[in-house]
Amino acid sequence: MNLLYRTLKWPVIGLAITGALHFSMEAIWPDLHATFTPPVIGPVLLAYGLWVGSRAIQVGGTYLHAILAGAIAGVLPVMLEVVGFGIVLGRGVQAGLLAGLFGFAFIVFGSLVGGGYVAASRELTHS
Repeated sequence: MNLLYRTLKWPVIGLAITGALHFSMEAIWPDLHATFTPPVIGPVLLAYGLWVGSRAIQVGGTYLHAILAGAIAGVLPVMLEVVGFGIVLGRGVQAGLLAGLFGFAFIVFGSLVGGGYVAASRELTHS
């Protein structure tokens, strides 16, 4: 449990701030919805996944820990999209779920890459 805490603490704080800022901006200026599209949001979420995956290995975890941590962090966009954008802003639960699953996938993809990269790098330095 300590490994997951050490892995997720700062990325989750960063994701929460990013999500709150994104939600606030779209609540104030609904037209930004057309700007915050998957090609814009995807790389941001991928970067968070890279951070989570690499951090999991850095604190002593395995590649499976990196994937698990990515899946845990990936729940945040699902919650934001379904509850925040889907219910609170009235875009619909189905649309929120689809967008949330997109976010989940991008964070997990990033954790696969970040965790794999750091794990492979460690193998090179320890062989």
